[in-house]
Amino acid sequence: MIATEVQNRFVTETRAQDIADRWNAVYPAMRIVLDTVIRAQRGAAHPTVDVARLERVRRELGQLDRGTFKGCTRSPGAFSVSDAYVHVREVLAVTSLGHPDAGAMHRLAGELADAVAAAGRAARAARETKGTGALAEPVDGGRREQADSEQTERGTR
Repeated sequence: MIATEVQNRFVTETRAQDIADRWNAVYPAMRIVLDTVIRAQRGAAHPTVDVARLERVRRELGQLDRGTFKGCTRSPGAFSVSDAYVHVREVLAVTSLGHPDAGAMHRLAGELADAVAAAGRAARAARETKGTGALAEPVDGGRREQADSEQTERGTR
């Protein structure tokens, strides 16, 4: 993944690059964890996890990595910070604490959680500012007209 695939008008370029760097470093390990758990659970007499859910997580992680993930059928493909956070947490739920890449996965989850929280704060501030008549600019400096139309068409994200 490259940082320009991070699509959130409230995520700065610096934070997008940090997310992309952490993602690129740990994505292969997350795939291996999911592949291993899915393979083991398919062969188990009594599976302890929902294999279909983990297969969906694995598929959507691949889409996030390629920048083709769609949060809904009408949205363009992109890397969604909030969806990536949810999916990384799913991987962490089946990852041993002793796994050599567990720390990197947790750091990625933390970076994504911080980005989701910051985007939420920025969105709330923009809505509050919009109500007062003052100009509300997204963090990344995008055009207000485009941001408003995107928000109307796709909801806030």
